[in-house]
Amino acid sequence: VSFIILCCMPLICLQLKTICQSLTTVLRIYLLFKWLRLNLILSCLLASQCFAFDWPFSTEEFQKKLSSQDLTPSTRYYARGPTFLTDQKWSEDAFQRQLQAQSYRIRQSDQILLPGDAKKLTLESCREATHNTELTDVSVCWTWQNHQNEIYLVAINPQSIVHSTWAGEPLKPYWKASLDPILVAQYRGQQPVMQNELKISDFPVHCLNATMAIEDSDFLEHSGVSYMGLTRSLFKNVIQMRYAQGGSTITQQVVKNYFLTPEKTIKRKLKELYLAIKLESEWSKDQILETYLNIIYMGQTGAFQVHGFGAAAQYYFNKPVQKLNLAECALSAAIINNAVINNPWKNSNKAMQRRHLVLTKMKELKLINELEFDIADKEPLPLQKALKASETAPYFFEAVRQQLTDLKLMNSATSIYTSLDLDAQQAAQSSLQKNITELEKNKKNLIKNKEKGLRLEGLVLLTENQTGLVNVLVGGQSFKQTQFNRALNGRRQVGSLIKPFVYLAALEEGSDPLTEIVDEKFVWEYDKKKWSPDNYDRKFHGTIPLYYALKESLNASAAKTAQKVGLDKIIDLTYQAGFTSTVDATPASSLGASVHYPIEVLDAYRSLSNFGRFTHSSFIEKIEGRD
Repeated sequence: VSFIILCCMPLICLQLKTICQSLTTVLRIYLLFKWLRLNLILSCLLASQCFAFDWPFSTEEFQKKLSSQDLTPSTRYYARGPTFLTDQKWSEDAFQRQLQAQSYRIRQSDQILLPGDAKKLTLESCREATHNTELTDVSVCWTWQNHQNEIYLVAINPQSIVHSTWAGEPLKPYWKASLDPILVAQYRGQQPVMQNELKISDFPVHCLNATMAIEDSDFLEHSGVSYMGLTRSLFKNVIQMRYAQGGSTITQQVVKNYFLTPEKTIKRKLKELYLAIKLESEWSKDQILETYLNIIYMGQTGAFQVHGFGAAAQYYFNKPVQKLNLAECALSAAIINNAVINNPWKNSNKAMQRRHLVLTKMKELKLINELEFDIADKEPLPLQKALKASETAPYFFEAVRQQLTDLKLMNSATSIYTSLDLDAQQAAQSSLQKNITELEKNKKNLIKNKEKGLRLEGLVLLTENQTGLVNVLVGGQSFKQTQFNRALNGRRQVGSLIKPFVYLAALEEGSDPLTEIVDEKFVWEYDKKKWSPDNYDRKFHGTIPLYYALKESLNASAAKTAQKVGLDKIIDLTYQAGFTSTVDATPASSLGASVHYPIEVLDAYRSLSNFGRFTHSSFIEKIEGRD
């Protein structure tokens, strides 16, 4: 065997030599192609710079976005901030805590209010501010200018009850006084995101330096494209025979992510390079870096994408970006490269290595000294915080989006100020869960259903009678398990909820609450059929006044009243009140056999509370668009 191998060795060597020569030829062709492509790119760029060549992809939309300085239009959903209404109980301590939570500055009574300022007024100052010298039964006032430049005043009586609320400039009586709305959801298209847009002055210097050091060390010198960086990355990729390093500047990354498709072609790269130069000619370096730090992808939490340093600071470090130290800024800059690989909770070793590289770059560029490097490099990674189990009103925001669609404003609205009360919503969600759990523990049929995988469901709706604004909407136990919104789309028989409208029809026909009716067994013949209702306890009460029949929800009395008044009149009344689903003209409809959506029942009952004035429910107080 050894002899045979020895004899074949020259032939084997000859074949290996041929293979190596072929590989060398292929490599030379590959290098030549890369070099020609680089020269083509550089030539096109020089032409565009020297001759201001107007490329066809410099679109009107691009110019519009540049002038508006809004590269990433998103839709922001706000819940109502702390709100004060006339006759509401007032707590001075709670109010001051709310001011502190929203970073208000307390001013003296004689000082001018600026956005984010609040001050306490004496009775005389309150009269002067409202131009109402006859304001009485008031002990103190608070006035403030929220961060949206809206001015409010609330007057408090000696019993710690809100006497009146005022708004505007000059101040005039208004139905509410509110602190700042609370940002609770943000969408880019259909994608939910976490993003907290900040000014360049809000970012610590270490965060700015760390980002430029690792992503684009020549950012302050180049005009959108770093030709040396492109050449350097190309040679490194060729030498290592893989994509080892990118040559994109921060400006190119802004353009690539939000103006172009992710395809990897020469045409797309040329567009990117040209538009990067175009962007640099329109915006300052501060504007470009600020945009980059606000929009760059920084990770994922559930369905939400984390964009920008502001949201990332809260997500990874549980603190505002202004309070990040050197190590935290370096880790944030490290995450930019690959938010999955460099995630400090999932790949701690990779995150530490990348952070070390960022700090090393900063030290080489003399942005930090040796001592700062050593301290930051030894700092531990942040601990992962427990995820919150509660959901933030997903059914409510589904209703908001549906209303926007109905108003044909879904695509043009950028800020939607809803009537959601976060505290009440959380209380409603907890209460629904608690009561369902209790029922499923004590009801035999529900216990059996739960064992079979059939869960009890429920919903909660809460509205303001005066305005028709909905403050709470819980459409089911869990939005994660099912997105079916029972509050809007779950039709059920309304049962005894129909009875007030039966008696209201009787009152409109001339009866009064003391009009007597005989609660007894009777037969209603209708359409050649016979129908006889029973009371819930199968007992009858004889002669009773109408108000008592309503209070006790007696079926026989309600049906007999409906027979006397006439089903057509009752049905017309339900439609006037706000019912929209069809009510059949059958005797059983007098006891709520018809099926309705919860939201229409809410509308109808609000009509009762408003003495017959009907208003549609709304989930939105105010809408703002880009224009």
